[in-house]
Amino acid sequence: MTPELIIQIAAVLVVVVIFGVAVYLLSPARKTEKAAKAGPIPDDEHENAEAVLRQLRRYAATNEFRVVEPVQIGNDKISADLDALLVGWFGVLGVKCLGYGGTIYGQASDSEWVQEMNGQRRVFTNPLKRAEQSARAVRQALFEAKIKNVPVETVVVFTGKKTQLALPRSCGHYTIEQFSTYLKSVHFEEDKKVEVEPVAAALSVK
Repeated sequence: MTPELIIQIAAVLVVVVIFGVAVYLLSPARKTEKAAKAGPIPDDEHENAEAVLRQLRRYAATNEFRVVEPVQIGNDKISADLDALLVGWFGVLGVKCLGYGGTIYGQASDSEWVQEMNGQRRVFTNPLKRAEQSARAVRQALFEAKIKNVPVETVVVFTGKKTQLALPRSCGHYTIEQFSTYLKSVHFEEDKKVEVEPVAAALSVK
């Protein structure tokens, strides 16, 4: 094989490679891929929350508990930002669902957490601190109804199916699967002598 022929073959290969790369970059599939990665972060706070609510309803039905939804508790000074309340002999469990996608960063002590998605960042209030405020609002509502000695707990459940949680496990957050396991724990079998119906009525929409 002569040097001239080798050069010609190499030149043809280079042209073929360049052509192939150009076709890939300009192809509809590539454009769709780039479009999917671009754009603003969607408003997905309530994404897939219904999956958690179904869990709560089933659990309440089999244990003679009550689920209060929607949650509309509060006044000008304090309010509860929760998707549902589970009322049982153990007390009250407030549940806040977050469907944020992408990757979530934060610490329990941070005032704000960060969501990264589609090449963008969004800052939002630490949901654990919001949950603490919601718990105070629930306690206030029970106090105003003259109901005492009811344990109140709040949890945050991330419902995004592909969400990456870059959070310390000590934060106390849950995925849907982890929350399902938590509901099966002995914690909810404890009888704190809570009267389910009066408590549920006090926390329900009037």
